[in-house]
Amino acid sequence: MGFGTSGSLLIIFTGLFIAMGTLYTTTANVGEEMNDADETQQERFVSAQQTDVNVTVAEWNATTSNLTVAVTNTGETALSVEHTDVVVDGNYVAVEDFERAEVDGRATDVWRPGERLVLEDADTVDSIVSTPNRVKVVTEAAVADIAEVTVR
Repeated sequence: MGFGTSGSLLIIFTGLFIAMGTLYTTTANVGEEMNDADETQQERFVSAQQTDVNVTVAEWNATTSNLTVAVTNTGETALSVEHTDVVVDGNYVAVEDFERAEVDGRATDVWRPGERLVLEDADTVDSIVSTPNRVKVVTEAAVADIAEVTVR
């Protein structure tokens, strides 16, 4: 074997060494990102399992055209009022559109376990439907409860 053959083998082995180092680094990074994604998915699953709500009041006052919805956080997770959604007869109504959104009488975004969220509205719901029949409240963890609206 002459110098040309030895030099060629040295260049080939050096290239393979660099390629294997790059492959290992890439594989390690992808594996780490996959583990992070799995952990995030698991955390969301646990959060959804520990979240529960119960619509205790859904009333429509026909004389004032006012909808009142009371929801109790019966789960183990603190929720965000801002990230809670309401669907009235299939129409989305943002919590911000309600005239009153209070947790146990306080205007706050944190809705802890055992606390009651009260939503009251007159204008927004009245512009969507004349008399609502159903209300669905959906939390940030995609846990929901549905109630029939009583008319008074």
